[in-house]
Amino acid sequence: MRARVKRLEDRRRRGRRALASAAAITLALGGVMGTARGASASEEAADAAAAPAAPEPPPRPKELPPLDITEPPFTRHVDFGGGVALVHRIPSGDTGVRYPASVGMGLWARVDITRYLRASLYAVRTERDFNMPSGALGLVGDPGDAEFYTYSFGLRIAPTWRITPRARAWVSAGAGWGRLELGRFSVATSGGSVFPVRERAASFVEIPLGLGASFDVVPRWLALEIETTGAFYPETAQRGRAFEEEQAIDASGRRVTVGPFPRFAGGFVTTLGLSLVL
Repeated sequence: MRARVKRLEDRRRRGRRALASAAAITLALGGVMGTARGASASEEAADAAAAPAAPEPPPRPKELPPLDITEPPFTRHVDFGGGVALVHRIPSGDTGVRYPASVGMGLWARVDITRYLRASLYAVRTERDFNMPSGALGLVGDPGDAEFYTYSFGLRIAPTWRITPRARAWVSAGAGWGRLELGRFSVATSGGSVFPVRERAASFVEIPLGLGASFDVVPRWLALEIETTGAFYPETAQRGRAFEEEQAIDASGRRVTVGPFPRFAGGFVTTLGLSLVL
């Protein structure tokens, strides 16, 4: 019995010692951790005290002025227009026939290649009746009136001078092709008889040299233009039945020779009109 009691007391003593040891270890760990936390807090406080103060935010910039919205710069591309054309072609040689000045219509389209150079497409058309004198074309009698119809078109290159933003002037040179058509007419002889001469036509090449100017009546929309052109007509480039001898049958049934119409030696064309600016 005594031995059993002794063993119980020994176990109690060992339990108390173990509890005391655990309590001592816990207190020691708590002290170490507290010391570390205190040191860490001290370091953080020191770092916070040593850190420079945060800079103040920059002042707010001033408000920008309102945008000045303007139109984009204007660029001229094509002038397309038309107007009245006064055409006078001078005949070569002495055939007794003089081509009359005639009023017709002119069309053009001018394109800006560069700031100081333009290309121009043109077309001119005229039509009228003209009176040939008695004995013209080698005929015995009065030829009377004949229909005179011409048209031509071509390309010109025009160095251009911008006088002001609304005014321009230019010189031009180029080449074109055209056609002459002469209608049927009747020859009245001294004996009172009348016989017809059939229609004839021919083609020609022209080399125009000109001067022109324009002014924008409505800026960027409408321009008033005038141009005067002198043309040369190479004789070898004028071909057709109008420039050759023909034959006709008079009222008595005899064959009559009809002389050729004269070729063109030169000519002048003046156009006045309006252009739409595109």
